[in-house]
Amino acid sequence: MKTLGPDEIAPLLDGHVDLRWRTESLQPLRLPVAELGFYDAFNRWVGSCATACRLRLRTASTRLGLRGAQRLLDQSVGGERRGAYDLYVDGVLHARAWAQGGATIDLEKGAFVGDEAFNLTFAGLPVGDKTLELWLPQAATVSIATLDLDDGAQAAPVADGRPRVIFHGSSITHCLEAEGASAGWPAVAAGLAGVDHQNLGWAGSCLLSGQAARIIRDARADAIVLKLGINVHPDGQLKERAFLDSAHAMISIIREKHAATPILVVSPIYSPGREDQGSGGGLPLTRMRQLLVDVVAARLAAGDANIGYLDGLSLFGAADADLLPDDLHPNTEGYRLMGERFHALALSGPKALVRPPAAP
Repeated sequence: MKTLGPDEIAPLLDGHVDLRWRTESLQPLRLPVAELGFYDAFNRWVGSCATACRLRLRTASTRLGLRGAQRLLDQSVGGERRGAYDLYVDGVLHARAWAQGGATIDLEKGAFVGDEAFNLTFAGLPVGDKTLELWLPQAATVSIATLDLDDGAQAAPVADGRPRVIFHGSSITHCLEAEGASAGWPAVAAGLAGVDHQNLGWAGSCLLSGQAARIIRDARADAIVLKLGINVHPDGQLKERAFLDSAHAMISIIREKHAATPILVVSPIYSPGREDQGSGGGLPLTRMRQLLVDVVAARLAAGDANIGYLDGLSLFGAADADLLPDDLHPNTEGYRLMGERFHALALSGPKALVRPPAAP
């Protein structure tokens, strides 16, 4: 068995914002390490989850083993299991597996249960050179200590040269509830379109913030999707004037370095009890949708020809409510439908945000 350590693993990682180097391991983060102290504890945790972070390598190895530390939010929704690792071989889903070991998070006690050490092995992989892409679980933080291959096997980084779409949003973009690591709607949509993507969905933490806007501004992106609104509904966190100002400020910060990059603003999907009822004197979802229409119209009128609006109800509406086990988050089937619909509406046809590279 050949074992790679953190220094050799780092070039194989993709989908992260930054890497946190720990003692004998490294952890992909979706926040800048130097700025972790700028975020509250919950935002730090969801931004540390490995959503759409993956290992990409070219190898002839017939086995792939992973060891490290995992902390999983293992709260079942509708009977679906969380914490999967999805392995793709030459772009095709080969296997979905769950780690052996690892700690779980007890939200009620605010504590970790069990030993966070984990291991995972995929054996019997196809013989010969192939591209492996291992998606880390979106509901867990993962620190990687070693990557195990066959004796004598090499592991070469595989750059993803496809156009990249960045998605930012709430838990409904983070997709904690999906059973598979690659089963969130942004991954489904990007996969159908044949493009790359980075998921900056932060569960409970999409607050139309300047912090998020700075990360997106400084990232590589060929298109940007901002799914805004639902996280500021609880307790009326943003009243109407603040909501409008925050949405414009977020877009303006992103435009500092993405002057002509297509931006698509997506309003909230259907959510029972929140459509016409605000919270804490705040906005109901119906009003948020209209305000986001107004934001995009104002940007278009000011000369920004590369911004658009998509009604979240076209991705997931009242007729789909049976796919909301907790009356808020879609299940795996619901996320699949959202991905398929987003692909049809925004990543295909003559008005697609981006297009995959032409076949050689």
